Amino acid sequence: MPTMYQLFSQSTHLISSWYKTMKKFAIAHRFLSSLLAVAILGGGWWAYSKATTANVQTRYVLAAVQKGTIVTSVSASGQVSASDQVDAKAKSSGQVTWVAVGAGDRVVTGQMLVSIDATDAMQAVTNAELDLEQARITLEHDTAQAPIDYDQTKRDASQSKLDLINTYSDTYAALSDAYIKLPDVVSGADSILHDSTISASSQNISAFENFFISADSATQDRVHLFAVHAEQDYDTARAAYDASALEFKGLSRSSDPVILEQALDSTKQTAILAAQAVTSETNLIDTVVDLLNQRSVKASAPILSAQTTARGYVSQANGILSALASQAKNLDNAKKAVTDTEHTLALASIGNSDGTSPFSLELEKNDIKKKEAALADAQQALTDRSIRAPFGGIVAAVSVRRGDTLSSGATVATLITTQKLAELSLNEVDAAKIKLGDKATLTFDAIDGLTLTGKVAEVDAIGTVTQGVVSYTLKIAFDSQDERIKPGMTVNASIITDAHQDTLFVPASAVKMLNGTSYVQLFDPAIPDAGGTQGVIPNTAPQQIPVEIGLSDDANTEILSGLFEGQQIVARTVSTSQTTSSQSTAPSLFGGGATRIQR
Repeated sequence: MPTMYQLFSQSTHLISSWYKTMKKFAIAHRFLSSLLAVAILGGGWWAYSKATTANVQTRYVLAAVQKGTIVTSVSASGQVSASDQVDAKAKSSGQVTWVAVGAGDRVVTGQMLVSIDATDAMQAVTNAELDLEQARITLEHDTAQAPIDYDQTKRDASQSKLDLINTYSDTYAALSDAYIKLPDVVSGADSILHDSTISASSQNISAFENFFISADSATQDRVHLFAVHAEQDYDTARAAYDASALEFKGLSRSSDPVILEQALDSTKQTAILAAQAVTSETNLIDTVVDLLNQRSVKASAPILSAQTTARGYVSQANGILSALASQAKNLDNAKKAVTDTEHTLALASIGNSDGTSPFSLELEKNDIKKKEAALADAQQALTDRSIRAPFGGIVAAVSVRRGDTLSSGATVATLITTQKLAELSLNEVDAAKIKLGDKATLTFDAIDGLTLTGKVAEVDAIGTVTQGVVSYTLKIAFDSQDERIKPGMTVNASIITDAHQDTLFVPASAVKMLNGTSYVQLFDPAIPDAGGTQGVIPNTAPQQIPVEIGLSDDANTEILSGLFEGQQIVARTVSTSQTTSSQSTAPSLFGGGATRIQR
């Protein structure tokens, strides 16, 4: 019986012989070998692609606009400092008006060291307070006025509908008036052409032409052309009048508005045609009178009378047309008023069913928050004009005198303290967010469970560049002491840079940018089934709503305008692939079929 080693050697020999044989075949039949390889790869890929199909779906995870507190902070790590010396620095620029301490003086936390001229800063605070008070008064007034305005909007919508009904009634009255006057114009136009007042032996239109029967052909043609136009325009006006007058006889004041509008349009067209007809007749008679005058022949009294009558009918027809056009404009305005007031009411009703919380109030509340922030900034600027001791200790040196002009970041005094300090390094982006006095929370790697608070006592005015990277050193004074803390220990600080209370916010993932404008997505109307963390697949696409954003922490973003509390928004989207089972048979080079089933 062969041993395992012998079996392995035999197998190795067979594989080596097979490989050499295939290699020789491939070298001798390169084209056929390439074709065979391509076919094998193509067939495998075809089988795989047919076996697997992915249906990608987009699911929307929804959330609600919330109101609360949003805090931004900067995190950094460093060491507990072995130094007990800190420079007190100016936070703003200006002229020194008072130096309150000297070298060797003992000071307590918050004690005044140096004062900078605060005239402008005090005025800025006053202006900010007035702006805020004005905004609050406006909000109070508009809050009381909101339900009154909402009720007025509803009344306006109802009144506009009633006005439209009355305008349709006025339309019928305008039509009635037109059909009282139009018969005179139409019959008058008929009389001017077809009566025999100019010559007893012929109709007037023929008599006008007969005056020039012996004239040159150009004159005859000219008079004939005006006569043909007058006759044609009269026939057109007469046919239109007969049709529209018959239509009017079937109307009443309570007829369908659509039918009244159609009748108004057709009557306007009839009035236009009637005005054109009497105008053409006037042109004919004016031409006849002018040609007679050229021949020194005085027009007869009947001709002059016909001329005056025709001109009167032109004025009358134009008056009818003007009245109908005015009524048509009134009707259009009344319809537009209904549309406008309905749109206004629809907008005022969004999230405001009782009229007490329109969008305008939300915008005013956001404006108040902005003015509160502006006041806080102005107050901080005023506070910065007073340079105070960040902690208790001894003044080692004073660097300024009264009357000196300081720039922001300049050292005014050096303090020696018995308090422990945390010394940390920040990058230039985070350092720009830090202000002296910012509160911080401190933890220590070496002491589990210990958390202390502190305040920023010093920030470098000039950064340090290391391998092209700018960093700034800051020092945080501990609010309390713990004997377990030793110099050199690793300390982790979370420094609060800003905080807004009672403000609107959404998940940070909900806010997107397009062409420099922030927006969120929402469904209108809201989707009843929120879908939880799995999201929903809606039947309609979400709308993009522009928003103004404020603070943003790691999880949430403040919304200053564009949304209201409780509104449903899209927090994020989830794309899922659903693989469907399929069976496919790939063509085989050996005459059979290769079947692959994937689940």
